[in-house]
Amino acid sequence: MPILGNLSEFPLPEVLLLIGVRTGRLRLLDVPEFGIMDVDFSNGEAQAMHMGNKRFTEPEDMIEKLSAVVQAQGGMFEFRLHPVTTVTRERPLMINQLVMSLVCHVDEQVARQRATASADSRYVLVSPQPEIWIEPELHSFFMSACAYLAMGIHLDELSRRMELDATTVHQNLTNLRLLGLIKLIDVNDAIRSDDGTVHEQVSRKSNEFLRAARVVGELQRVSDKLPKIQNQGN
Repeated sequence: MPILGNLSEFPLPEVLLLIGVRTGRLRLLDVPEFGIMDVDFSNGEAQAMHMGNKRFTEPEDMIEKLSAVVQAQGGMFEFRLHPVTTVTRERPLMINQLVMSLVCHVDEQVARQRATASADSRYVLVSPQPEIWIEPELHSFFMSACAYLAMGIHLDELSRRMELDATTVHQNLTNLRLLGLIKLIDVNDAIRSDDGTVHEQVSRKSNEFLRAARVVGELQRVSDKLPKIQNQGN
């Protein structure tokens, strides 16, 4: 029987740890602003991600897109046992490594989002533009904002020009950043662009311990919720 559930109740890191060494395909659907994602796993390793007619095998691509699902905090998941094609890598992408990388990546994304409060920060188009499917409502926002984003614009100014509340604009801009269509830069270089490294507020070693503790917490929550998820699958 498939394992089914809601990503708002069972976050993606928990779902990944639940999959463990099972071989099959994880389908993520109804995620806000995103289409259907399929991720193949076998023997504790992540193999490939499928979005429409695109296939992603590079760990960096998979981590970036799955971190967007984590931040969306919504949608459904379905895991079915299914034979999958093994991807040859120099080093396998183990599920526990994928979970740790997701936690780190989301932490960095949150830190970058806080930078929007800077008066000198501007959103600007990424060049060249990646070829990627965009959910229709987000695509409509993107097309309306393109002329402003081409020159670089602050969140508040974009909200005023588009006559939308700042919360809605910020949410759309965040989703566009996660899709790699825009980036956030600081005109005084006090904050690095998305291609750089985020300034950490605590020491690197403290962050490593924090992230390790979060993964341990995820493991414990999976253990506590396992019977409930299995009942949903039945």
